[in-house]
Amino acid sequence: MDTPRSGKTRVTSVSLRAETLEAIRSRAGKQGVSSYIEEAVQRQLQREAVDEYIAEYEAEHGPVDQAEVAARAERIRAHHAAHRGEATPTDAA
Repeated sequence: MDTPRSGKTRVTSVSLRAETLEAIRSRAGKQGVSSYIEEAVQRQLQREAVDEYIAEYEAEHGPVDQAEVAARAERIRAHHAAHRGEATPTDAA
């Protein structure tokens, strides 16, 4: 049985390859296929929105500095690891 989700829902039909549907069913468990697919689609929509934002930013300001992106990503990972009590790669050295 699907778990309740906030917001209005509509029933639709989606065609998936049999192997894809079986993989979803094996991973979805009690969450249910609909909730699993809803969450996957929401993540994809977020990725596309970020990609669009980056494209707009680069059109206005030029290419993003990949070294700066990597440095900021590492700071974010370290921050999250510290809050989870995990050792960061620099802590292990």
